Amino acid sequence: MKIKNFTLFLIWAGAAISIAEIYTGSLFAPLGLTKGLLAILIGHIIGTLFFSLGGLMSYILKLPAIKSTKVVLGNKGTIFLGALNILQLIGWTAVMIIQSAKAFNGAIGMSVGVGILFVGTSVLLWSLFFESEVYWVNNIAVILLFILTIGVVVFLKGGKILTPTGNISFVDAIELAVAMPVSWLPLVGDYTNNSENRKSSFIYTFLGYFIASCFMYFIGLFVSLKTEGKDIISYFASIKTGFVPLLIILLSTVTTTFMDVYSAAISTMAVIKTRLSKKELLIIYSLIGIIAAYLFPIDKYQNFLYAIGSVFIPVYTVVFVGFFILKYEESGYLNIPAVVSSIIGIITYNYMVYNGTSLLKWYLTPTITTIFLTAVIYTVTQTFFKRKEKIL
Repeated sequence: MKIKNFTLFLIWAGAAISIAEIYTGSLFAPLGLTKGLLAILIGHIIGTLFFSLGGLMSYILKLPAIKSTKVVLGNKGTIFLGALNILQLIGWTAVMIIQSAKAFNGAIGMSVGVGILFVGTSVLLWSLFFESEVYWVNNIAVILLFILTIGVVVFLKGGKILTPTGNISFVDAIELAVAMPVSWLPLVGDYTNNSENRKSSFIYTFLGYFIASCFMYFIGLFVSLKTEGKDIISYFASIKTGFVPLLIILLSTVTTTFMDVYSAAISTMAVIKTRLSKKELLIIYSLIGIIAAYLFPIDKYQNFLYAIGSVFIPVYTVVFVGFFILKYEESGYLNIPAVVSSIIGIITYNYMVYNGTSLLKWYLTPTITTIFLTAVIYTVTQTFFKRKEKIL
């Protein structure tokens, strides 16, 4: 079934409109409004371009996201990437459930433990009774949560902007903005391969996510600046929101988290032979997400985002260079140059994030450095390995 352009726009706008995005934006508050907004824009331009290239690649190959990487990584490389994707999707499922549960805790006093069970069960029920094709519900949730966030801005528009204390560098903020769209890379193609045309698969995916995600980050930044450092969850707790905003948050959380669970199921079916049906896998991953929510160290949320960037940025640099530039198809089980280049890229990214502070500039972020270095290494090492046929 072809996905219409406006629906594709709303799918990825809906993926971006979530508590997790607003919460991340609140972390930028110590930079102040101007530098915070600049970090949001720079990070999202880089990350969403990367994200949209993944969607375009899947459309060209007419394959789901994980399967499309096989032409560069080989069979075994795809299995490894699929496993990493499943792990990060379980992590995202846990994060979304926790943050929604905390919103319920702050607003109506529901304990976080009960909230996790309530939200997680809602995701499970959605997985049982709906498929990803129920786009109209997602569209409604997107519109309602968008209206709610506009209401937050209007409510807080008066008064002074106060920069809270905290410690985040401009470069670190850019990385947190890059990581969010990059985290969707292993599933963007599950939707864009059914786009109306090649141009739509890139443009509407980019615009939907970029506009909505930047706005969500801005809401988080704005709320924190107006409330002396409160994140969106603490803010809802302080004003004692009613059931209508919570219903909107729940609906948006369920529809967005379902995309994580759905992609985990698709990734599993794409990389391994399993007798389990898609619906059975959806149930299993929903239950695992609920359990993970009780165990996830939410205080390590920033490190979780950095971990996503450290893996997917170098791996997909290799994939995009191989597919769009070198245009060679991997005919074996594993592309050795791709593995070597990705490992070097992962090490580079982690070093620059955690140890390379003196090297970092706004134009030399861990992401930019990793992309450049990984691309060069892969291109050079690839010349020593002959490929049998062209992709295009």
